[in-house]
Formats: sequence, structure tokens, C-alpha cells
Amino acid sequence: MRKARLYALTLAAIMAVSGAPVYGAAEETPNESIQESNAKEDETESEPEDEDTPSFEQDREENGVNSSADTVGQSTIKEDSETEEDEQTQEPTVPSTENPEDTDTPAEETKKEYTVKTEAELKNALTEAETVSQKEITIFVEQKITLAENTEIKVPEGKSLTIARKSGYTGILLEVKGTCSLKGGVVIDGAAANTKNAKESASVKVLSGGTLTIENAILKGNNNTEGNGGAIENEGTVQMSGGSISGNTAAAGAAIYNKGTLVLAGGSIENNKAAKGAVYVDTAAKETKVAGNVKISGNTKDGKTACNLSLAEGKSFVVAGNLTKDNAKIGVTYNGKVDEKGVTVYTKANDKIQIDAGTIISDDSKNYTITDGVMAAVIVPTSTPSPKPTSTPAQTDSYDATKEKSKNVIQGLVDSYKKGAKATFTVVGAGLDREPKTGDTAYVPIKWAVKQGNKSFGSGTLSVNSEGECKCTINMNGAVGDYTLVAYYELREWSDDTTSWEEAVAATSANAVDREATATKEFKIIATSVTKKSTPISKKKSSAASSSTKKSKNAKTADETPILPLAGLCAASVLAGGLVVTRRRKRENE
Repeated sequence: MRKARLYALTLAAIMAVSGAPVYGAAEETPNESIQESNAKEDETESEPEDEDTPSFEQDREENGVNSSADTVGQSTIKEDSETEEDEQTQEPTVPSTENPEDTDTPAEETKKEYTVKTEAELKNALTEAETVSQKEITIFVEQKITLAENTEIKVPEGKSLTIARKSGYTGILLEVKGTCSLKGGVVIDGAAANTKNAKESASVKVLSGGTLTIENAILKGNNNTEGNGGAIENEGTVQMSGGSISGNTAAAGAAIYNKGTLVLAGGSIENNKAAKGAVYVDTAAKETKVAGNVKISGNTKDGKTACNLSLAEGKSFVVAGNLTKDNAKIGVTYNGKVDEKGVTVYTKANDKIQIDAGTIISDDSKNYTITDGVMAAVIVPTSTPSPKPTSTPAQTDSYDATKEKSKNVIQGLVDSYKKGAKATFTVVGAGLDREPKTGDTAYVPIKWAVKQGNKSFGSGTLSVNSEGECKCTINMNGAVGDYTLVAYYELREWSDDTTSWEEAVAATSANAVDREATATKEFKIIATSVTKKSTPISKKKSSAASSSTKKSKNAKTADETPILPLAGLCAASVLAGGLVVTRRRKRENE
């Protein structure tokens, strides 16, 4: 009892004289502290150890906890749950055997789940997913989320991200009203959990005016057996350059049901099932384009009969870029009458497009063939064989450009330019690539303009060259930002005395809505990067660093009090205490 009081008086003297916290000295010289005091006496007087110190990691290792776990996270959990008594009994360097939490701390979880029902909650979950320690992120949607603003759904680096329906929910996951981009391998899983044989809505619906961009994503598992659009129902614009759409079912368009604008420039659409194809082009569709290494193959009507890109009667698609047999493959089904005369199922954006043999084929190749964009029925002779036609039947009717507005395009303009760069582009109009005859019509480009919202930042006139194209070069001197290049067309008609489309007169016989047309292309102007020269490190800084290193060798306590003076004070206090005890004993003996 007397020893405990003496020890307490000694510690109080040290603190009063030096002003240095005791825990600082214990942290710097743990071995000396153990040698100078008894473990039981330290339990009642010493300050608790800071949970973030290395000794926490030592305790975990000696108690069998996996040292590769997140020590910061574990430390926080333990600090909140320990009692004051547990903190007082913990030694800085000696593993505790009395606190069960040291051995029962759970290993770090690898999965993180969120449940959301609004656009704001979804964006908050995506933001938080970038910072959490878990690697497998799942966001469950419990009601339709309308994306009215610009939304980027991207997998955090080094993690996985899945967006799925909450158990029992079978509605639309994401409704795109603004713009949405899917990047980094995000998985959109349309399967409805715990709802056996559920008939879900499309996983993603793009409204008119909305834009969905698929750069790298996986859309799978939707079972929309009675509706249109298994993975995506499109009324706006869908652009796909990578990723995959697979394992979806629907009545029509198991992967994509298109009633708007669809551009497929990459990725794969495979192993989907619908009576009217994996990609269905509705009669209301505005435009459907294919290019690059896109694959629409291996899809069926019923698990057996091939049905990939399915066209409603009167619809066709545009090949906007080269298709090579090593990368691209597209199976085509036409939902209309096809006889030996044939029907056009695709056209080229221009004559320079190269399409390798076998990249575009008929889903029913036994009964139909596709040659130069025309699908024709295979005629089986019953008597004397007749020579098989080798070319498309000669055209007798006048060419009507209003039926092929999709050929009005802007080519050669890339997605972004550095400020001050030059951009060369070509404006192509429907009917300009043909040999004209009396009565033919064509959309003739007359001018261009660069816009940003409702503001115009430049314009110019266009003229058609001998190849039926309009080429122009502009300087990108605008401010950094997003712009739209707009090409304006006038519908003109070829007459007997016409020698060029430039002098052809306007086609007044056409409907007023068809007499003019436009084509647009979006691009960005980005800042020119500036490379900074590296500044050599001066010798003075090195000397300063060396001096700082030398100073750091003088050990100090937590509040910068030097250890040597503190040790001297400790020794003096011990001697003083010894003298007091000695005098008391002498007095008692006397």
C-alpha cells in the first residue's frame, strides 16, 4: 500500500516538474517502463494506449488475427466498443490475454451492399463505393430510378460493381431521361431475385431525348417474356462501342428494342432469345447504324432458330464503318415479304465502306441470300434451270431521297480537338452518290453552323463536288467546351436541263416537312496541355534535409520535451522518495 502511494507521488512530481505526458514517455521507452514498474501497479495508474499505435497490430498477430486485414478499420471498431477498464489494463507492448475482443475481431468484409430508390441515392452510393475498403459492390434498386441529369456509372478501380433488382421488385431499373454512360465493366443484372419465373420490365429504358452510352458494360439476365426490350427499350439514342448483352429474353428485342436511334460500333450481343430477334428495329425507329467490330450472332427465336438483327417491314440499317470478317458478324431477319426481286436490308454510308464477305448474312441462309444490301429469296427450279440473277434489277422509278434521310450524315469529325486545331469534315446527302436522272431527288447540303445550346459560334456555305460530297475545314478556336456541328440540307429535283445538283431547283412537289433536313455531330474542344520543366533540387535543400535528419536523432516526448532532462528528474524524484522513506523508518525505530 505504501509502495503504491509512493509511486503515485513520484509520478505526480514528474508531471508537475516536467509538464510531459506520461504516455509519451511510455511510448518512446516501453522496455524501461516495464523494468521500473510492476504490471499490476501499472494497471491502476498508467494512461490507456492510443489504439492507432503499432502495438495494436502486434496484439492482433499474437492472437491469431490475419495481419493483412485493414488495421485502421479494425482499430476504429475496437476503440468504440472497449470499456474504460479494458483500456486501462492494456499494455503498450505486452499482448493482452484478458480482453476477448482481441481474438473475436471479425476479418475484413469483402462485399458492400446498398439499397437505393432515387437518383440522388444512386449517385451517393456510387461516390461512396470509390472509397470503401470492400472490393465487391452491389447496388440494389427497389423502385424505378429516373436519371434526369448527366450520370456516369463507372466501376471503381480495383473493384467490381453490380446494379440489380431488390428482392421482389420486377420493374425498370434505370430510366434514362438525360444522359447516362456505362463504363469500366459495370454489370446490369436484370434478374429479379426471389421471384421465380418473374416477368420483368426492361432493365434500362431510354426515353425520347435521352442518351445511353455503353462503353464497357455487361447487361444480362432479364426475363421480360411478354414485353418488348429485355435489356434495353430505346425511344431516344443508344450508342454501344464495347461490352456485352447476353442471357436476356423478351417478345421482341431481347437485347435492344429500338424505336429511336441506335448505333452499334462494338461489343457483342449474343445468347439472347426473342421471337423477333435480339435487336429489333421497330417501324417507328429513326435510324440504326452498325460499324467496327460489332457482333450480333448466336441469338435465337426459340433456342434453336437463328434470329439476330430483326427488321420490321420497310426498315433497313446503315453500315457506317468497315466490317471485317475477323471481328464483325451480323445475322439479319426481315419481317416482311421477300421474293426473288429482293428487298433492301442495308445501305452503305458511302462508297468507301468495305464489307467483307460473311460479315452480314441471312439468319435463314437456306431460303434467303443477301448481296450488296439486298435480301432475295432463293428460287428452287422445278424444271429447266434459269440463270441466277447476278445483279439488282434495274431501277425504273425515280429515286426518292426522302425515304433515305439516314444517309444525311457528317463524316470525318472526331469526338474532341485541342483548342486551335483544324478539323476537316465531309457532309454527305442522300441521293448525291447516284447517277441522276429526270425526276430523281437528293438532299443537297447548303450550309453549316457550330452551336452550343441556342448560341451559334460560326457558319459557312457548302457546295457539292464532282463526287457528290461537300468538304470543309474549320479552325477550333472556340472556348473549351461541348459543341454541335449542324449541316443544313435542301431537297432538290433533277430535271432534263440540269447539269449539277448545285443548280438543281427545290423539289416543291414534296411535303413541306421533307423539303429541309439537318444532320448533326457533337464534338469537344479541350485545353492544350502544357508540360512543366522539372526544377533541379538545390544543394541547399539537401543540406537542410541532412540537418533536419541530424536534429531528429535527439529523441523527445510527445510534447517535444527532451528525454534526458526528464530522465534526470525521474532519478531525482526517486532519490527524494528514498530519503523520505529512510527518515520515517529511523523515526519509527527510535
